[in-house]
Amino acid sequence: MRNQRGQATHPITHNNRLTMFICGEKGFADIAKEIARARESIDLCCWGFDPGMELIRNKGATWPRGDTYGDLLIAAGRRGVKVRLLVWYDVLAVGANTMPGYSHGRLTWCMHQRDWATARQINAQHSRDTLADYVKRPFGLARMKQEHILLFASSAARIQPDEIPVLAREEYCNSWYNAAFDGHLENIEILTRLMKQTAATAGLDQHDTDLPRSRLEWLESEGLQKVATHHQKPILIDFAYNDGEKAVGYIMGLNSVTDYWDTEKHLLEDPQREQGGRREEKECLQGYEHDRGFQTFKPYRDYACRLDGGGALIAIHRNFVSAWHRAAVSGNGTEAAMARATREHLEDTIPKALTRPAQPGDCSVQIIRTQPEEQDSSIREVYFQATDIATMAAGYIYIENQYFQYEAWSRRLMESRARVVEGWKRGCAKAGKSMKDMPMLHVMIVIPVPERKQMVPRTYDALAVLGQQAGMVGQDRMIEAANKTASADQYDAMGTPISGEGPRDDVVVHANEISKPSTEFLETELRMKVSVAMLNTCAFVDGHNRYREIYIHSKLMLIDDTFMTLGSANLNTRSMAVDSEINLATVNPTLTDELRKNIWLSLSQKKMNRYLSLNDINFAHIAWCELMTENKNKKN
Repeated sequence: MRNQRGQATHPITHNNRLTMFICGEKGFADIAKEIARARESIDLCCWGFDPGMELIRNKGATWPRGDTYGDLLIAAGRRGVKVRLLVWYDVLAVGANTMPGYSHGRLTWCMHQRDWATARQINAQHSRDTLADYVKRPFGLARMKQEHILLFASSAARIQPDEIPVLAREEYCNSWYNAAFDGHLENIEILTRLMKQTAATAGLDQHDTDLPRSRLEWLESEGLQKVATHHQKPILIDFAYNDGEKAVGYIMGLNSVTDYWDTEKHLLEDPQREQGGRREEKECLQGYEHDRGFQTFKPYRDYACRLDGGGALIAIHRNFVSAWHRAAVSGNGTEAAMARATREHLEDTIPKALTRPAQPGDCSVQIIRTQPEEQDSSIREVYFQATDIATMAAGYIYIENQYFQYEAWSRRLMESRARVVEGWKRGCAKAGKSMKDMPMLHVMIVIPVPERKQMVPRTYDALAVLGQQAGMVGQDRMIEAANKTASADQYDAMGTPISGEGPRDDVVVHANEISKPSTEFLETELRMKVSVAMLNTCAFVDGHNRYREIYIHSKLMLIDDTFMTLGSANLNTRSMAVDSEINLATVNPTLTDELRKNIWLSLSQKKMNRYLSLNDINFAHIAWCELMTENKNKKN
């Protein structure tokens, strides 16, 4: 995104070293190592925070399988590192469960006294050992009372050995949050924040054309405004230590909650993921209701990007500081927040090392955001601008996104490509070329199954604009059936025929308004090939193949081995207008080429290794689609 002259609100810096991590295992492991190395400061901005989450996990199947996030921060604080944790929390967001031990899980098997002495004992292994010791001792209740622990005796007396890890984890998280909010964790400060409805409304008003106005859209708009979230998740470590020499930051889609930990293998069952519960017992693929039930959490796919040094960290720091002080001052005003930051000299100094000249291997990076509180919608601008540029060339657009529900983006892609085609046609006559000579643009989209039925219409609409609605079989059939019913002969209560069509649901009406281009039209008239994939993992169990969804939590777009954007923002109205989000955008052929190849090799199990060159993109797309068909046939 280009800044206006004299107003570098989103500076592009060229001295950044980037490292990409695929999935939580590698991303969280790197974060854990840097937290352990931190010397002066750790700033974490989270949608959710799970103190009991192990960032690096051993082969054990029960908690704790390594150092927990909470223990890592406690250790850092005891070393003299200043830790600031900023977490979104809204009591209206029922069921979000973003802060285990605070948003839920507060009535634990025992309640400790809330004082400094108790806080010094907080440790994951100590929580487990304490409960295990209680369970095996016949006079545990009396012993616990002597140690000033208030027990819920009726339930504690019935604790079984296999329940110890779960209950100990719950108690640990609750104790950690109690101590943190009481100020009893050395050098650790914690604040929660929520998105003001006025800011969310203003953000939505900026993009009111993104939501068609009907009764359904009005209800959706109300929901967006009333439960807007802070969805950012950057981390910044040692920003100013030694003048920024060791400063490290992370921009990612990964949430600091245990659900998001997985390996790149995405195993059907993995004891290193959390032990499942009722949700997993009922889980199955659509059409596989006879084969339901899993023991561990669902496989999750996402990315993290590490930034070593460079000017992009200054923008990440400013984003955190303004948010931190906005959460700390009454009124939550941006001006008041920044005034306080200025008074405390938190914005005065830019570490010298972060302004060093660019070197070979460095990346040009722009930090972009959705921040309704500051009228910032630069993520949307960059998505649209990058798409416009992509449509002017051959090559590819590769997207992995949790919520592919942004019809406005799909329309932008189609309209921009149509303009490019018109320009090609005007030049064809002079150059003696036809449409067949125009290079093909390949659009490859990877999404999950919509996790809630309310998300189905928006996903359907965004795909239908690209002619890909047939993959959503249930919604496609529902719309077809509704149209047939509405157009059938209508009768009044007396059985008299009524002329005209019957009423249609808003969802059906809007779906009918979408042109839904055919594959032939896309390829011949727009020189575009579009594919949409959903990922499954498979394992041979008890004499048959079992399948399970790999949940796409990613927010990634790659273009032509040149451009990448990655971060917290989904492709939906919420992320583009209402929630706070933070992404990075970079133009770096080496980084993007390497990442794209790693992704395709991993997802295809190396079956696409013959078509990894950008020059082979047409063959790669064919192989990609053939692999989709082959896997679908095997599954069926």
